[in-house]
Amino acid sequence: MWTLSVCIPLYNTDVRALVAELCSQIDSTSSGQIDLILLDDASIPHFQALNQFANPRVKLAVLPQNVGRAKIRNAFLRHTNADYLLFIDGDSTIKSRTFLADYKNYLDMHPATKVLVGASCYQQNAPAFSRRLRWKYSTKRESLSFSVRKENPTHGFKTNNFLVARKILEQNPFDENLVGYGHEDTLFGLQLQQNQIPIEHLDNPVWNLHIDTNRVFIQKTDQALRNLLWIHANYNLKSLDLQSRLLQQYFIWKKRGGVFLILLKSLSLATLFLKGLLLTGLSPIFIFDVYRLGRLSQLDKNASNNLR
Repeated sequence: MWTLSVCIPLYNTDVRALVAELCSQIDSTSSGQIDLILLDDASIPHFQALNQFANPRVKLAVLPQNVGRAKIRNAFLRHTNADYLLFIDGDSTIKSRTFLADYKNYLDMHPATKVLVGASCYQQNAPAFSRRLRWKYSTKRESLSFSVRKENPTHGFKTNNFLVARKILEQNPFDENLVGYGHEDTLFGLQLQQNQIPIEHLDNPVWNLHIDTNRVFIQKTDQALRNLLWIHANYNLKSLDLQSRLLQQYFIWKKRGGVFLILLKSLSLATLFLKGLLLTGLSPIFIFDVYRLGRLSQLDKNASNNLR
């Protein structure tokens, strides 16, 4: 009989409602097969005090210092001996009353499962304009329907709400050199693809309730672009450019030179203006694409200059 640990990395987040719902589903679904593990990535004392649980099914550990999104996911292997690990972000909300039962039924029917993605989505009601950019990008680009995910199972891999066999994660850990925000999930998904590890999909999403402000999301985007360039420079992954249309477009223009380099330089000079438009929350998603292309050009140039 297989065992499963629901793994929740958290940082400055109140997870009490999430834990209560998962514990309720564990009690009604599991006969000792499923437990819940929380790793706190050195949250401030306020949140450490909030997130205390008496339920024996819940195991909580607080890391002495913040280690980031990649390293904390690898760290769960030291806190569980379960056959499977199900990762859920701490700012998620369970959408279905049969959330864990659906995973259990799938594993019962498919015991050779290696990676299974339940995915996540944002609610359709638009938030305030101060948080509109993140919501707009996620609903239009990241929250893929089950049918789309099934058709292209390796595209747009995300770490919120995915299940992985212990042996697969041990053999394919997250790259801990990626310490900031962004694309640790892209790299992990591409490595699975390169190693011919099948990624299966389940129609079992969670809600993403936390929506960054426009300013915070732009800051995170800059860090994600740095990580994307780092992956491109340090990994020979032919599928990376295909996975990231932005990166593909950038290097096509850079290679062609001439007028395309002039265009990239123009976009680079316009990023401050574009950022101002994005901060309003009123701009179409196309403006965000143009901004990212300009920032990618800036960051790539800075990285090249630092190597000289």
